[in-house]
Amino acid sequence: MATMDKTTLIELLSAAFVLYVIGLYVYRMYFDRLSHIPGPKLAAASLWYEFYYDVVLKGQYTYKIRELHEEYGPIIRINPYEIHINDPEYIDTVYPGSSPRTMKYQWSQKMFGQRTDFFATESHELHRIRRGALAHYFSVQSLRRLEPGIQSQLDKLVSRLQGLKGSGTAINLLDVFASLTGDIIGQYAFARPYGFLEDPDFSPHWHALMIDVSMNGHILKQFGWMLPMMRAMPEWMVKIMTPQMLTLIGFQAAFRKQVIEVKERIARSEKSSGQTTIFYDVLTNPQVRPQEKETDHLQDEAQTIIGAGTVTTGHILAITTFYIINNPSIHEKLENELSSLMRENDGKPKWAQLEQLPYLSAIIQEGLRIGYGISHRLQRLFPDTVIEYNGYAIPTMTPVSMTSVLIHDNPSLFPDPRTFNPDRFLKQPGLKKYIFSFGKGSRQCAGLNLAYAELYLVLAAVFAPGRFKWELYETDITDVETKHDFMNTSPKLDSKGIRVLVN
Repeated sequence: MATMDKTTLIELLSAAFVLYVIGLYVYRMYFDRLSHIPGPKLAAASLWYEFYYDVVLKGQYTYKIRELHEEYGPIIRINPYEIHINDPEYIDTVYPGSSPRTMKYQWSQKMFGQRTDFFATESHELHRIRRGALAHYFSVQSLRRLEPGIQSQLDKLVSRLQGLKGSGTAINLLDVFASLTGDIIGQYAFARPYGFLEDPDFSPHWHALMIDVSMNGHILKQFGWMLPMMRAMPEWMVKIMTPQMLTLIGFQAAFRKQVIEVKERIARSEKSSGQTTIFYDVLTNPQVRPQEKETDHLQDEAQTIIGAGTVTTGHILAITTFYIINNPSIHEKLENELSSLMRENDGKPKWAQLEQLPYLSAIIQEGLRIGYGISHRLQRLFPDTVIEYNGYAIPTMTPVSMTSVLIHDNPSLFPDPRTFNPDRFLKQPGLKKYIFSFGKGSRQCAGLNLAYAELYLVLAAVFAPGRFKWELYETDITDVETKHDFMNTSPKLDSKGIRVLVN
């Protein structure tokens, strides 16, 4: 009898589960507030659809979304809760300035395990406070003053490259530029370059670490409970269950240690090195709220600032350098434009001078376009506003997203989009407004100005006339083209990098 009762209970629970699934499906298809938005039924029914493309197939949902737009049109429902729009003319509506209010989609912000940093902050008002505590450090005026610090790290890179001339040693540009940008942002944030440029192989572990952290993102988004659980477990257990999570946990622990070190230095009444540093100044600034000085919060901010300050700009530099080397006519035109400015400034022109060069500026815009920057979609929620698109009303608090990959590859804007062609920005300067590499609106990347400073100064330094002769080494377009979206871009997974010889 007991066995029969147990069997009956299992059957009842199974039947209840099946009825629940059927009921949920029917509700989401026909009664949900987004049921009027076109798109595949499986995507509307369950997050497992996205899970399959991004976790099982490793960062492929962005490309599936592009296919879905071709089938269903410019507005589609890509999961039970989210709408995606593919229309470059709608960018300013989805990503407005200060008004109307927008919020972040908390479900998607779990990708890198931060909880309180300004990038992940959901609330419009709290985001303004947290971003305001840091924003002036990344202003154009601040960066002009700190340009000598950027130049000092760039001088180290140039010296390293000169030492490699004619050696026949192949170097990976992804490692080279990640080392450079990592040392620059480390110096700016903590007054302590990490020494990546001094490593004989340009610290390949640093770039690999960044990519490993990115690859975890889709799992963390789908299973938000996983990282807090892993943090509470012994390291040996995490290594057995999900070894890839150790990378992220260790990454966060390192930033926590750095924040604590700054706090201890302040407690000992030690002054900073005289150089403006983000975290020392935040902690000693009486205008910053105590909540923004808590260790947990600053750990998250450090992860965002160091991670974002390394990966995106480093990738764009490597990709742009590849295309310049691979196109002799572009290379020659760039050297000709740089020639007089380099000669007049002892090979070290200022960022403000380089910004005036039209061809270098066009190359940078094309590098940002073809390299995408952030490849994942960026969601916004409108708490007060019902926005409309193409006859569809999108309810308040609905995540609405767009994606750089789809905007930058739009053939109506950019004919032959996968061809590197800086001339398109010379002929149509207005195309710059469609560059989505740093996001748009009130939540645009805070480090945009630093990224531009690095792009101008680094490309001018490595392509200064007569300084280096570059040669690609066992590298082709398949090592450059983005094949996986891990928030950060990734080429084919078996790529050995963008490798070059320096002569």
